[in-house]
Amino acid sequence: MGEQRSGSAVRGWLVAIIGLVAAALLGWALMAIGAKRLEDARKIRAESEGRLMVAVDFAAREAMREAQDAQMAVNSSNWGEAGSRLSRVNELVTLMEQVAAEGERRAVGDVRNRLGEAQRSVGQQSKEAGQSVSALVTALDVLREKKTGQ
Repeated sequence: MGEQRSGSAVRGWLVAIIGLVAAALLGWALMAIGAKRLEDARKIRAESEGRLMVAVDFAAREAMREAQDAQMAVNSSNWGEAGSRLSRVNELVTLMEQVAAEGERRAVGDVRNRLGEAQRSVGQQSKEAGQSVSALVTALDVLREKKTGQ
């Protein structure tokens, strides 16, 4: 009977050791899979951020062109055309707000503020409309400079 207990104790220890080894191997395998997935996610995020930067750059260039056209329209007192151009700038600024990275949000916010001022002054056909549209162009230029400086 003592031999049976000794044999079952050895079997018990053997099962426990095999269980621990199997758990350690399973844990290691799951960690390796998790690390690989984490690395893949980092790559996808970096690619996505790159694409978003391209989108912001495109929107900034287009908004700059539209704002310059609005500035020319204001200079020729073509208020309807200026308002239409600023409306397009508004669409592009909205796009930039949605996809801009954290570091660019302050510059995009400044563009939004300048756009609001420009739209108000053009809507009122104010004497300051030229200056406010010029300030918008400058804010867009600052945003683009930050993009090219990165």
